[in-house]
Amino acid sequence: MNITEFIGKSLAESNEYLNQAIKGLSPDELTFRPQPHSNSIAFLLWHLARIEDIWINKILLGEKEMYESEGWYQKFGTPAQDSGFGYDVKKIDVWPVPTLVLLQAYATTVRGKTQVFLNALNDQKLDESKDLGWRKGTIGSALSHLVMEVGEHTGQIGYIRGFMKGIESPTPPPRK
Repeated sequence: MNITEFIGKSLAESNEYLNQAIKGLSPDELTFRPQPHSNSIAFLLWHLARIEDIWINKILLGEKEMYESEGWYQKFGTPAQDSGFGYDVKKIDVWPVPTLVLLQAYATTVRGKTQVFLNALNDQKLDESKDLGWRKGTIGSALSHLVMEVGEHTGQIGYIRGFMKGIESPTPPPRK
């Protein structure tokens, strides 16, 4: 397995856990916030897809985010550049909660583009310097951050589910 396959496998495994964490949740459970200053599962799902779109399309490919170029922002009812970063309680309170179907459609579309990007990479390309917006880095360091952030927010979603539903026997991801 090369490093780009490793990154793709890491993202796919996070997605398996994510799908398990949201399985069977009602709309009320998807929008539940443990505290007023906390995010809901729906918000975290949206933010997860947004950050992946930003990292892959805007930062690494130098293109417009799919959120803007494909009109997803209109379907979500948010500004094109909105990602959820830096939200305060007032912004969380007025964020237009989308359906799970819309959230999953956007996330699936973004992940498809991510996979195409990863399939075109080789190990040498990972060392290519990139301006990451707030610091210099490499394609590899950007992908490392993406994997970390996807894992972080997937864990938050799992925690909120556990907070609502208590201890449940986990279903391990399917073996491949």
